[in-house]
Amino acid sequence: MTNKVDESRGEGVKTSFSNVSSMNWDFSEDGAFLALCDAFRESGESSPMEFLATGEGAFHFQELTQNAAGEGIDLSDSESMANFQMEVLELMDEINF
Repeated sequence: MTNKVDESRGEGVKTSFSNVSSMNWDFSEDGAFLALCDAFRESGESSPMEFLATGEGAFHFQELTQNAAGEGIDLSDSESMANFQMEVLELMDEINF
């Protein structure tokens, strides 16, 4: 399965993730993503990737992936999940630094 990531970054910091079924979802506005970013800022951790490896980071990321599934995003294969995780990490890095 091929994933396409559409980005338009700027004042609103918008990122959407879509799979081949053309379902778009702007995860940057999802409550789980916002909670993930807040928890990352409060943690004092310097690396988003390392934060996702912690219990709290993993919890928020799992909630985000569940929300993605609810939006029709298929993350069942490892490539899709890896692409989604990289997009989340990149946006976390961008808005937190």
